Amino acid sequence: MPVGAAVGHAITTIEAIGATPAGKKVQQAWLDLEVIQCGYCQSGQIMAAAALLAKIPAPTDTDIDQAMSGNICRCGTYPRIREAIKHAAQTPSADKRGA
Repeated sequence: MPVGAAVGHAITTIEAIGATPAGKKVQQAWLDLEVIQCGYCQSGQIMAAAALLAKIPAPTDTDIDQAMSGNICRCGTYPRIREAIKHAAQTPSADKRGA
């Protein structure tokens, strides 16, 4: 997306994604399921997964496939990425756990 298209919109970077409810759950799921291998694609994968869960809290496999289709993982961790997204979707938000 061109920078000009972002004018007037809030932007969340990978450095701040953990401050969002969906981003926090995705980051924890990535750690819980040991998704990361080389790390080359992980920023994009995490950002796309967090955006998906913020929009669709309980995504189907089709939702996941569509949301993640623009990210290529050269290590082939696609099965772990899918499972991490499902794991994050099933994790209650911190405010619901009393944390």
